[in-house]
Amino acid sequence: MTKKILDDEKFIRNVEDLIDPKEVSFLYFYSTFKRLLPRSLFKKLLNKTSKKTPYMGFVIEPYSLFLFFKLKNIKKAKSLLPERYELIKTQIFADEEPEYYLGMGIFNTRASTFWGSRLESYLITKDKETGHKSWIFIDILSNTIIAIPSLGVADRNSKNAIYTTSSKGDIIVDFKEDATERQIIVNGNITNAKMRSLDQPLWVLGNTSIAHKKEFSDNDDDPFAVIFDPAEVDKALDVPIEDMHIKVNTLFPDLAEPELIKVLCFPFAQHYIADSPGRRTYIKDVNDMIENYNKIAEMKEMETFSTNNIKVMLLMGISLFMVIFVSLIILLIINL
Repeated sequence: MTKKILDDEKFIRNVEDLIDPKEVSFLYFYSTFKRLLPRSLFKKLLNKTSKKTPYMGFVIEPYSLFLFFKLKNIKKAKSLLPERYELIKTQIFADEEPEYYLGMGIFNTRASTFWGSRLESYLITKDKETGHKSWIFIDILSNTIIAIPSLGVADRNSKNAIYTTSSKGDIIVDFKEDATERQIIVNGNITNAKMRSLDQPLWVLGNTSIAHKKEFSDNDDDPFAVIFDPAEVDKALDVPIEDMHIKVNTLFPDLAEPELIKVLCFPFAQHYIADSPGRRTYIKDVNDMIENYNKIAEMKEMETFSTNNIKVMLLMGISLFMVIFVSLIILLIINL
C-alpha cells in the first residue's frame, strides 16, 4: 500500500524558505574569486558548508520542457558512463515501447545555490547496485553557476540561454555555449498538448538516482537523490511532434538523431529537496520517498545554504596577500 503525502504546503514552504536570493548572489560573486584558491580547497569549503546544510531547495518554474531524441551511437553513449551504470532502453510515457534516448530538460529555476535558465542533457541508465533507473548528466548549459562534482562550482557557460513562453502557448528555446558555439534553437506551441501518464520507475525512482558522466564525476560514481511529491511527475503534457520545430541543433550531432521523437511539458511548478554536495539520501522505493517527504515537511527552521565559510576564507586570503604585498613594498623602500 502506497503511503500518503500528509501536508504538501508545509513541504513547499520549506523548499521556498531554503532559497535565499542574497546567498545566491553572494555565491555567484565569491565564485568569481575561486581562482585565488586551489580547486581542492574551494571544494572542501563547499563540502564543509554542506555538512551544516544537508538539504538544498530548488523550484522548477511552470512549463519546464523535456525533449527526447533517439540515440544513434550506442557505443559512444556507453563510453560516457561510469562503471556503475548500464545504458538501457526505457519508456518515457507509461505503456509504450522502450527505446534508447538522449533527453534534454529545459527550464527556468531558482535554488539555494543558483538562479537562472538551464538546459540539462541526460542518458538513461540502470544503476547496477540498486536496480533503479538513473538519469546521467552528460552536459549542462546555463546562464548561472553550475555545480559539477569534478569542479565544485563552475562558471556559467552560456550567456545566451533563453527559455520562455507566450500567452498564445508558444515556446521559445535558444541556448548557445559560449566557448564552442554549440547551439539549439526550438520553437513550438503547446496548446494541442494533452495530459498523459508518465513511466513512474523513470520519473520517480530515477530522480532518486542521479549521477554524472565520467568526465564530471570526479572518480565518484555514487548517485544523489531529490525528494519530491511523486504526483508532480505523475503526468505531463504530451506535445505533438508536428507542433515543435527545430531550427538549429548542433549539441550532439554524433550521438543522437537530429529529429525529435518525444516532447513533454510540466505546466506547473515542481518543488524539490536535493542532497547538498557530498551528502546522500538513500531512497529504496516510493514509500521511502514519501516518508522522507513527510519528515522534511515537518522540519522547523531548516538552515539554508550560507556562503560564510567561503567569505571568511577569501577575506583571509586577501588579507594575507595584502600583508605580503605591503611587506614587499616596505622592503623595497628600505633597500633604496
